[in-house]
Amino acid sequence: AYAADLLGAAVGCAAVIGLLELLDAPSAIVCCAGLGGLAAAMFASAGGLRWRRHAALAAGLLTLGVLNGSMTPSPLRPVWVKGVREDPTAFAHTAWNTHSRITVSQAVPLPPMVWARGRLAPQEPFDPIPQRQILIDGAAATFLTVGGGDVAAHPWIDWDISAFAHRLRPRGPAAVIGVGGGRDILAAARSGHAPIVGVELNEEIVALHTSTFRNESGLADLPEVELHAAEARRFLAEETRRFSVITMSLIDTWASTGAGAYNLSESGLYTREAWETALSRLDEDGIFTVSRWYLPVAPGETARMLALALETLYARGVDTPRDHVILLQGESVATLLMSPRPFAPTDLDAMQREAVRQGINMVATPRKAPATGLLAELWAQRDRAGLAHWTASQDLDLTAPTDDRPFFFQMLKPSTWLSRRGDFETLDLPILGNLHATQTLVWATVASALLAALVIVLPLVIARRRRLIEVEDAGTAGVYFTLIGLGFMFVEIGLLSRLGVLLGDPVLALAALLGGVILGTGLGSLASERVSLRPGRAASWLFPMIPVALVVAGNLASASLLPEHLAGGRLPLCFALAFAPGLGLGICFPLGLRLTRAHGERPSLGPWLWGINGAAGVCASSLALGCSMVWGISATLWIGTACYVALVPVSRRLLRRS
Repeated sequence: AYAADLLGAAVGCAAVIGLLELLDAPSAIVCCAGLGGLAAAMFASAGGLRWRRHAALAAGLLTLGVLNGSMTPSPLRPVWVKGVREDPTAFAHTAWNTHSRITVSQAVPLPPMVWARGRLAPQEPFDPIPQRQILIDGAAATFLTVGGGDVAAHPWIDWDISAFAHRLRPRGPAAVIGVGGGRDILAAARSGHAPIVGVELNEEIVALHTSTFRNESGLADLPEVELHAAEARRFLAEETRRFSVITMSLIDTWASTGAGAYNLSESGLYTREAWETALSRLDEDGIFTVSRWYLPVAPGETARMLALALETLYARGVDTPRDHVILLQGESVATLLMSPRPFAPTDLDAMQREAVRQGINMVATPRKAPATGLLAELWAQRDRAGLAHWTASQDLDLTAPTDDRPFFFQMLKPSTWLSRRGDFETLDLPILGNLHATQTLVWATVASALLAALVIVLPLVIARRRRLIEVEDAGTAGVYFTLIGLGFMFVEIGLLSRLGVLLGDPVLALAALLGGVILGTGLGSLASERVSLRPGRAASWLFPMIPVALVVAGNLASASLLPEHLAGGRLPLCFALAFAPGLGLGICFPLGLRLTRAHGERPSLGPWLWGINGAAGVCASSLALGCSMVWGISATLWIGTACYVALVPVSRRLLRRS
């Protein structure tokens, strides 16, 4: 039964992807309830009970889910989203896919939306124009400009600080990471770039420009524009063309972490390896430009962006990375420009003239260091070792993210939270919610640990007083099931983070991981029946080394891969990387039950051990994520491996007492 349950869950991991492509999330949930009703009908039939009512209920729920998904607007839909009550009449279009919900507002005249502009920007270009607001998951906003195909009619875009790189490199091929409403595409088109390659992970966003609002957007009809629904990092690795400018303006994943949720919050676009890929796709004098939020009194996110740029250049063998970097600032946005080769004096002269003309602050350039504060200290580090030491010693974690620690937006250290609990949010832009989300993770870890201790210790005390169990027997068995609960979740969370970087699509990574691990665990559970448990035979208590070997192999294999290495067949490969460790993980739980099976009239420890295993897994889910953030994904996987190594002496003790 345990194996059948796991195998069914593995099938569900693949099926849910197709279900979410066909239906919106509320409709999919109703259909899942229908499947549960179908399972109840089968269960009743197998037990000789009445099953037709259950089957009728299941059919009704499945029908309701399909009907709800086919109606516009759907009767069953989110009413409150991120604390705001939605009015469905305000939307001209709503779309769901596996990883997001997109809403598009009615077209209304608004001043052109730019990330930030200089102090001297004129007011005339910013008269209201028709626009549609695009909301991703009710929080991340971008704007579609009606009539964007008439490039000459939008001079306001030239004043957006995120478009500054086009003033230095106005011609040649350009690439845009994150198409959104099309602002960066429009900026490149006005500058004169051709071709302009837009890469957008969310296919629903691309569909807005290519079908749903094609006539209004107009960008897809520009002959120099190409729009691709793809993961940007893999796309650039496979692309053979080189670009004069690659733009990445405020692309982030804070919509989930801002709500205190840490699932799927890794970002493979803000790592040293990802930026090395971007630089490798530039012309020799090309520019990779990235914009992030900036708060003068607490520029944590900007500081980490600058540290990442310097570390990336050091990794490429550059001795003086400051000659390759320009950092500009306007309002609440900082824009970074970095190039594979040092900026020429003519580039710096042109940059200074344009920055003065627009009223943009030159924070750091090859000719000018930051005046004071955090950025000045960072800029003053003169070698790679000094940069690494300084960034690691600040209140916020400003070290350059890597593929092993792909958490650019998570900067709050546990030590900082403990020492500055009253004012830690002042260290970064509070509106982003990232530091608050880290605090939520810490509290979740503490709460789960306390609750786990309660459900583990309290039943043990009660059973001991009633002389139902021997404490020594229960203690050894409890340690065994605690270890496999911790180890399983550390391995699973570590692999999830790693596959998220490799695939670039968080939902596909989750499906591949759960499908692979659960299928492997189910088959491993079936195979465990063939393992003989006989006292005196070393093979009978060395079985934990099977998952150890498979987890180590999966760890080393996945660590040696980069997204750039996976040209095709990425999903099957990631599935296999999760499946192999799952085979080993699956044998330990049923073998543990066999080792602790009760004899005589003593009640079975089984229910209590199931509870211990589940409680340990709940605690480990947040502990493992925190471990990945602080020490890296590899450390998380090695800790999970160590839990299974520790099973060896525990298994030997249980076998001797069986």
